[in-house]
Amino acid sequence: MDTGHRVTTELLALKDAPNNVFVDQVQAIGVTAARSILYDEAIRLRHTDQQATMDCITLMNRVNALIRKWALN
Repeated sequence: MDTGHRVTTELLALKDAPNNVFVDQVQAIGVTAARSILYDEAIRLRHTDQQATMDCITLMNRVNALIRKWALN
């Protein structure tokens, strides 16, 4: 399993986690890396797994919203 796939799996496993747990994981791997990995996975899965694609997009949006909120505080 490559690193990108492993990180994607870890992030998708946290889709229902509280924001603080999710943000800790995103910060551990890097915000830009997390968004990039989720985007790449969404593109890769767009024709084969619509639910996983939507989950990746939802997590990308969640990362963006949490980082904006964090930056304002």
